[in-house]
Amino acid sequence: MDATKNNVRYSFIEAVKKMDPLDAVVLRHIHEQNITAVRRGHIPDNENQNTGIDNISIAIGRRSDEVEVSIRHLQALLFFDGEWYPNATMREFLRACYPEVKPE
Repeated sequence: MDATKNNVRYSFIEAVKKMDPLDAVVLRHIHEQNITAVRRGHIPDNENQNTGIDNISIAIGRRSDEVEVSIRHLQALLFFDGEWYPNATMREFLRACYPEVKPE
């Protein structure tokens, strides 16, 4: 995190401490693919910027159950609204972690 950007929150530091390495991989994948919602199962061609746990699993080379556990953990860290919709907390976290990334 880049403390000079004035967008590093203590809650983000605590979130990083609580994350498992796979959580960070899943989070970055969701951002890089511009995902707006995650669902269970497989979504054909990531339609309408929605994806499924199985899609993420295939893309990052991990088991679907591992991906779902990470998504549930990220939800507990308040990075998702409802049933897995990336939210402002996730976007601000990414801005703090990756200053070169411009999440919308």
